[in-house]
Amino acid sequence: MEQDPYAPIKGKCTWWREFPNEEDKHDVRLKEPEKRIYCSCFVEGMGWTFRRAEVPSQCPEARACRYFIKNV
Repeated sequence: MEQDPYAPIKGKCTWWREFPNEEDKHDVRLKEPEKRIYCSCFVEGMGWTFRRAEVPSQCPEARACRYFIKNV
């Protein structure tokens, strides 16, 4: 899921970003769904870490985000 940090993710808030955890990238003991993804609201500066299988479909604070714009 590596991507340009400023590219919006289709179907999610325009400011939502997902970055693979660098420590998990080369850990062969972890299965793909167990690897951590750091998710952030680019404008608000809030961030969360989820396992890849648990990344939410939308920012957890989407209802409170001042800059929430759905990317379609």
